[in-house]
Amino acid sequence: MENEMNLSELLKELAEENQTRKILEILKESESLEEAIKKIEALLK
Repeated sequence: MENEMNLSELLKELAEENQTRKILEILKESESLEEAIKKIEALLK
C-alpha cells in the first residue's frame, strides 16, 4: 500500500513538473502577455 502512495505522489509531482515546463515554454514563445495567458488558460482547462 505504501508503494502505491509513493507511486501516486511521484506521478503527481511528475505531472506538475511537466505542466510547469509547458507553461514556461508558452511564456517563452508568446509575443505578448495576453497571448501567453490565453494559451495557458486553454492548457489548464
